Amino acid sequence: MRWWNRLKRVVVEKILGLNDTPHRIAWGVFWGFVVAFTPTIGFQMMIFVAVATVLRANKISGLPIVWLTNPFTAVPVYYACWRIGAFVLGSDDDPERGQQIIERLMGAETGWEWARLVTADFWTEVGATFWALGAELWLGGVLVGAGLGAIAYPLTLWGVRIYRRARGN
Repeated sequence: MRWWNRLKRVVVEKILGLNDTPHRIAWGVFWGFVVAFTPTIGFQMMIFVAVATVLRANKISGLPIVWLTNPFTAVPVYYACWRIGAFVLGSDDDPERGQQIIERLMGAETGWEWARLVTADFWTEVGATFWALGAELWLGGVLVGAGLGAIAYPLTLWGVRIYRRARGN
C-alpha cells in the first residue's frame, strides 16, 4: 500500500499540480512515454528534456514517465518492444534469435546475479544487445511509447482540469 501512496503523490503533486497549461503538461507526459520506451537507457532524461524543449512540452511532467525504463525493468520492457517491432517488420520468423540474445544478456550460462547491473561487462552486453536487435527494438519502442502516450495525453489533460477544478484554480 505504501507504493500506491507514493505513486499517487507523484502523479497528483508532481504532474497534475504543475504550474503550466494542461496541454503542455499532457504533451510532456506524451513525449515522456515516447522517449521512455526507446532503447536509450542512460540518456533518456537528456533526450526527453531536449525533445520537450524543442516541442514546447512541459519538461517536468514527463520525467517520472521516463523512469519507467531503468536497469530493473529494461530487459522485460525492451524484449516486449523488440517482439512488437519484429512482428511489424515481419522479422519474427526466428523467435529463438531474440531469445538467445536476451538469454546471453541475462547470463543464462552463469545465472543471474543483481551485482551484474554495476559491471562494465553487463553494460557492454546491453550495448551489443541493442545493436543486434536494432530496427525491431527501435520501431517497437516508438510504437509502444507513442501508443501509451496517445492514451496518457487525454487522460492527463482531463486529470489536470479535474485537479484544478477541485482546487478552485
